[in-house]
Amino acid sequence: MLWAQGARADEALTTATWSPSESSVPPASEAPPDKPRDAELDPAQRALAIAAAAGPGVVVHGLGHSAAGKPKTAQRLLAAEGVGLGLIAASGVGLALTGASRYVVAPLALTGIAGFAVFGTSWLADVHGVATDREGASKPLDAVPVVVSEAGYRYVYDPQFRYRSFLVEGADLRFGRLRVSPSGWFALDDDNARLRLETAWRLSGPTPHRPTPGSASFVDLEAAVTHHRYDSDGFRRATAEVSALGRWDLRNFDPALAGSFAEVGAGFALSRVSYRIDGMQLDPELEDLLLARFGFGFWLGDPTRRGSEVRLYYDHRHDDYAAGLIVTGLASGVAGHFGVDARTFFDERWGMRLDAQVGAAWIAGLSLLYRVGSSP
Repeated sequence: MLWAQGARADEALTTATWSPSESSVPPASEAPPDKPRDAELDPAQRALAIAAAAGPGVVVHGLGHSAAGKPKTAQRLLAAEGVGLGLIAASGVGLALTGASRYVVAPLALTGIAGFAVFGTSWLADVHGVATDREGASKPLDAVPVVVSEAGYRYVYDPQFRYRSFLVEGADLRFGRLRVSPSGWFALDDDNARLRLETAWRLSGPTPHRPTPGSASFVDLEAAVTHHRYDSDGFRRATAEVSALGRWDLRNFDPALAGSFAEVGAGFALSRVSYRIDGMQLDPELEDLLLARFGFGFWLGDPTRRGSEVRLYYDHRHDDYAAGLIVTGLASGVAGHFGVDARTFFDERWGMRLDAQVGAAWIAGLSLLYRVGSSP
């Protein structure tokens, strides 16, 4: 009898069920989720989110998405800011402790640049994420054309040189994973020209005949040679370089950031400067260059058809026309230049490019673009 009663008690315990209504503590699954990206914000809420991201959000990244009802995205952006600040601090402390020794200055400088890349990207992603509409408003560039040709004009203001106006020509030619990109800048008012041949091998990411639907991430290995002649100023520069460049579709970081991307690249270059001055014979000079760049960008519409791609970037190189920023203090001669590269296409073939750069020189110009073989 006692055994039977115990069995019935065990059966009752086994078949007992728990009901949420019987507990005052809600299950974790009922916690309020982030608002879906396609849930439109009303104008007042969007304005508040943009103001939060662009104002105090400069210091505390993610405030824009927090105001927009996306706390998870806000937490991720804040964590990214912390990583960026940590890398910047590690670089600064390392340079101070080693006296910027030539044996460690390159890796420490790259660490600092990576920190600024993460810091800047997390803030710009916060601003862009709350300023744009639903996810379907933009499409990533998940397919690339076989050929893109460019012809345009650049105005270059550099008080150290006489040139101002340039004809710019270039092309991107793709053969599967291989890209070959010849380009040239030719001064119209001075004896100055810059010729460059760049090649790249795509380790991962879209190619002309192998698109990657829904993702624009890629990794390229690059090599280039450049010949820059300043004949009216009596010298020429030849450069050989190798580098790596990666682009990360930020929807992989957080779905709320769909439609934007981050770029980062690093490399090394060796440059030879030869002098041609009448009545003087000078030995050529060799110098090594640390290459680094990062950027944040976004798409508008469908960039494979009628759409645009906008990229804000920093480039650490000093051997091009923009060169390095002229600043005072410890950063003098160290900082590179900033730029905006915007491309928009009117149809599947014709488009236009806006190029603006700020460094030792100010550069602005437009180019006509023509592409062939863009995958749908």
